[in-house]
Parts: sequence; C-alpha cells; structure tokens
Amino acid sequence: MGNKFREKVVEEGLEEPKPVVESEERRVESGEPSGQPSSAPRRGSKSDKTARGIGKVLGGDVLANTKVLKQIPLVLLCLVYLLLIVGNRYRVESLSREKAATEERINYLREHRIQMQKQYQQSVKISHIAEELKESGVGITSGPPYEL
Repeated sequence: MGNKFREKVVEEGLEEPKPVVESEERRVESGEPSGQPSSAPRRGSKSDKTARGIGKVLGGDVLANTKVLKQIPLVLLCLVYLLLIVGNRYRVESLSREKAATEERINYLREHRIQMQKQYQQSVKISHIAEELKESGVGITSGPPYEL
C-alpha cells in the first residue's frame, strides 16, 4: 500500500505507476503465500474513498460545489454565533473574577472594621475608667507598678 496521494497523481496520469513487485515483496516478507490476495485495501475501498474525500477538501473542490456555496451564509452565521458565545463566556469569566476579588476585599475590610471597633471600645473603656478614677481622687500611673 503506497501513498494515497501518490496513487491519485498516478490516476491522473501525471506520473508513471510503480510496478506491483513491491506488494509481492511485502507478502513474501510477511509470510503470505503469493497466490492469496493481500490484506491491503484495494481500489475503491473505504480508505481510498476517505483519501479522495480529504484530497477534495484540501484541494478546494468541495468549495466549488453549488450545494456548499448555498450554505456559506449559514456557516458564516454559525461562526458569528460562535464568536458571540466565546466573547460572552470571556466577559462572564472576567466579571466572575472581578466579583471574587471584590468579595475578598469586602471580607478583609469587614475584619479590619471589627478590629478597629474592638480597639475603639477598649480605649473608650479605659478612658471611662480613668474619668471615674479622677472623680474619686485616685490617679492612674503612667508606668508599670513597682514595689516599695
């Protein structure tokens, strides 16, 4: 079994076909008797049809077909829809990331507010106690306590 595109070139008469000896040598090497047909696909088999189909697509023959030409607006519409879907998905993902970052910042600010509120309440308590002690005539030491 040779190159499928090479076989196409041979069919069109652009190149001389190779002798069949090559396939017989393979049969001898693989141990098949020469009288039986080889297991390689023959002309008109499914793999040859596939190769010809791929050749038509790559060569542009499919685009010259009138049935395909009539479907080009539909294909373009599908491509536009596909671009819209991809663009919307990208936008939604970026909004989702932005939302997650904003929520994280909100949580950080809440924690910070709670800490600041605790510090404020503690300083209010201390100042309230200091005012009560001043009224009673007892002062607050500015340093650590010491023994006499």
